[in-house]
Amino acid sequence: MNLLPDVMIEKSDEHLALSWVGMTQIQTALQVKALTVPAQLDVGVNLLENNRGIHMSRLYQLQQTHILNQKISSLNFQNFLKNCLESQAEISQSASAQITMQWPLTTVSLKSALPGFRLYPVQLIFQLNQNEFKCWTQFEILYSSTCPQSAKVAMEVNRHENPTGAFDRFLATPHAQRSRALIRVQINEFTEEQIEKLVLNSEAALGTPVQTAVKKSDEMEFAKLNAQNLMFCEDAVRKLSVFLRTQKNVLGFYVLCEHQESLHPHNATAVNAYNYSAPATLQFAK
Repeated sequence: MNLLPDVMIEKSDEHLALSWVGMTQIQTALQVKALTVPAQLDVGVNLLENNRGIHMSRLYQLQQTHILNQKISSLNFQNFLKNCLESQAEISQSASAQITMQWPLTTVSLKSALPGFRLYPVQLIFQLNQNEFKCWTQFEILYSSTCPQSAKVAMEVNRHENPTGAFDRFLATPHAQRSRALIRVQINEFTEEQIEKLVLNSEAALGTPVQTAVKKSDEMEFAKLNAQNLMFCEDAVRKLSVFLRTQKNVLGFYVLCEHQESLHPHNATAVNAYNYSAPATLQFAK
């Protein structure tokens, strides 16, 4: 039987070592809360010198066993990367992967308990280097931010124009905007429960997450929450940082809060990082 030639196994001193070689945007799916959630997978390995290339088809076949229609599990992801390395026949020493997906969550309105549904952008990165497994997640939450300075100015205007406090309309209102928090954490392990708790508790730390279906009673409660949680972007970053530093499963974090100003054509943005070490090769999208 004649074997077909495989140019990928060619050896040459001219072949430099490469930090990462693999496939990006593989179409796959994960099981989240009994739902099949579409996802994209990036997976690759490093390539030692003198080797021309890797066996990409082997990586694809492995994802069908370890990723496609599987639940989120650190152990499963670690075994996936181990098998990826073994599939390359000692031409690689490290492997890493990234999963990009929309995390499904049901919501309940603040007062009337109306049901709703949200999708949260979530990315998972995991890497295996010399038997050391590390994992990170990034997620995005949307919230309302009412400017403290604007609230103060609006209050002064209304007091000055209506010294008796009797009025049937506002002469000035504080400006608020839909705002975005981008949170990256290095965690000790991946579980569905851990990721979901991080998302929900981060929203709770801010106090004003966006709503889905609402009635008037819900809008009234939301207005109260905004008044109780006036915040600049600096305040929002601090709230999230305080929360994340209390989480035992969080080894380090990076937080970006972006207030998409209604007063200005530009955004107000603040960033904080604590004990955060970014992945070696793959990068989160902003």
